[in-house]
Amino acid sequence: MAQQLSGVTVVIFIAGGILTFILLFIFAKRQIMRFALRSRRGPHVPIGHDGKKTLKREIERRIEVIPKICFEPKLLAVDQDDDRSKYILPPPAELNDKPLPAHYYRMKAVDDVKKLEREIAKQDKTLIRHPNENLRSFLLNTLAVLLDGSGQHIVHQFCDLYEHARYDPNEFLEEEFQSFTRLMKKLIDVAKLLKSYSGESRKNSPNKTPTRNNNMHTNSNDSPRTKDGDSNRLKVL
Repeated sequence: MAQQLSGVTVVIFIAGGILTFILLFIFAKRQIMRFALRSRRGPHVPIGHDGKKTLKREIERRIEVIPKICFEPKLLAVDQDDDRSKYILPPPAELNDKPLPAHYYRMKAVDDVKKLEREIAKQDKTLIRHPNENLRSFLLNTLAVLLDGSGQHIVHQFCDLYEHARYDPNEFLEEEFQSFTRLMKKLIDVAKLLKSYSGESRKNSPNKTPTRNNNMHTNSNDSPRTKDGDSNRLKVL
């Protein structure tokens, strides 16, 4: 009898151990799947399930474009009665004698940058800044042909004030805004020369790439063009 009980006990222990192992395995698998679903960014169902391969590619392409979509809205309305603007209105006329709120000059500076961008795009339609593109690198690359060392220093000052207005928690008051406006007017004057400079560069550029021998013979003729091109550079005092 004792041997039979011991045999039954062993079987019960083995069955209990197997059952415990199965339960732990199921629990661990569920936890792993739960963490995997939480960590992944995609949907729980495969994209384009039971669809054509071209449809799947188009869906994936559009999903990849979503992070690149960016828009810089106008922060201040031009007029109190401007129904097109859904953003913050400028201070009313009766508050002109009182100091403006601290955020006003920040928003005005961020809005006014678009004036410079519009002037650059007006001179050359290919020079358009995407909202994700860095303003400093855009201005340096766009206006580099018209600026010398001192002119590039103005670009850096202008971008520093822009970043101050947009990101810096320190105060951005009327004095900083006036400095920002003066620098922006200088850069707008520089941008107005882009059209004439691009026209001359296209006129001077050959239609076909010259051969090596032609380059050797035309070295003496290229120097006047270089001087003419350098004369178009703006020297900002």
